[in-house]
Amino acid sequence: MLNRFKAIYRIVILGLGLVFLLGITPVWAAKSLPEPNDRGNYMTKSDHLYWQVVDSDPNGLNCRMGNAPIEEIWNPDNPGFPAISSWPAVTTLKPDEVFRAQPSYGGFVITFDDQFLPWIFVKKKPDGTPANCFVRANSALIKPVEEPIDNNVSTQPIEEPIDNNISTQPVENPTDNNVSTPAVETPPEPSIDDTEPFIDL
Repeated sequence: MLNRFKAIYRIVILGLGLVFLLGITPVWAAKSLPEPNDRGNYMTKSDHLYWQVVDSDPNGLNCRMGNAPIEEIWNPDNPGFPAISSWPAVTTLKPDEVFRAQPSYGGFVITFDDQFLPWIFVKKKPDGTPANCFVRANSALIKPVEEPIDNNVSTQPIEEPIDNNISTQPVENPTDNNVSTPAVETPPEPSIDDTEPFIDL
């Protein structure tokens, strides 16, 4: 009997352990954010989409583009690597702004230039205006961040406004059958003397 109890106890413990391991597996499997190398460059073939500007320049982070369209730059038949660092800055991204990287045809967001330095193509700025340019993928300029839920949602609790002019349903007065009507004055009744008149004979 004791051996049977020990066997059941072991099965229960193993079952609970298995449930625990299955419960934390998604945490282990969660994708980690891209890491820079010792020079701060994001060199791995990453498909991570969301990045934040950490450039200390108050004027913003330069975003560069040449004359060729992105389709031509990413064309696998195009020989060589683009000289992105020599291209002019066509726009800037503001400090602390979170932008979405545009994956290339291979599904990765990193494009290497002719010096084998990594760049990220930004199709649209965070406000939705077209950017169509490259920013340097270096930890001194940008960092990967988790996908924002909604940039337009306020995190402050919303308080219900106090409205002193709240309309309430009109309260109907109950019908009162004992409505007082103006008193009608009745003339005083003449006094009637019930006594017989005195007749002097």
